[in-house]
Amino acid sequence: MWQPQRSAAGLGLLLCLSACDIFVPRTPEEPGGAGGTFIQPDAPDIVITNLRAAVAELNASSYRRSLHASLEFTPTAIAEARDPSLWASWGHAEENSYFTTLTEAARQGTGHLLRLDDVTSEIGDRHYKMDANYLLVIRHQRFGVPDTLQGRLIWEIASDENGMWTLRRWTDQELSGAASWSDLKAEFAN
Repeated sequence: MWQPQRSAAGLGLLLCLSACDIFVPRTPEEPGGAGGTFIQPDAPDIVITNLRAAVAELNASSYRRSLHASLEFTPTAIAEARDPSLWASWGHAEENSYFTTLTEAARQGTGHLLRLDDVTSEIGDRHYKMDANYLLVIRHQRFGVPDTLQGRLIWEIASDENGMWTLRRWTDQELSGAASWSDLKAEFAN
């Protein structure tokens, strides 16, 4: 049997809900977590932009995506002499692991940056080589480990058959006895 009181209450509730903003789409929020700056690397300079942004944002996902799966890394001569076994099989997995550990230790810090100066480069159809002085600042929380590192790097960036570029070879060189990126990698590899 029809009950006018229930129907009137139901109709009133329906009208109230339709007048409210409860069913109106809200403004999208910025992505959290692994978001950040990553541009499709269809040119070699974009790989460099992505790596610099990954450092500034402590974004392990963007960092990892900028590296070729068979990355070859050559540490500074000093770092190599200090622990040759660490570097013997250093590749993509080790690079990813070190950077992920570093990002956790530096999450509370601010002012992270990678600055490249005195840059020289060579470019071909599918290969780009950059030689530059670097200043790397990572404000981590690990006692006794420098957070400002300097050196000279050689990055060899290459494109795949789809035209996407990644960092394939990386050589680190010490500069005037300063703590280097290799030193930082060694500290956060363990």
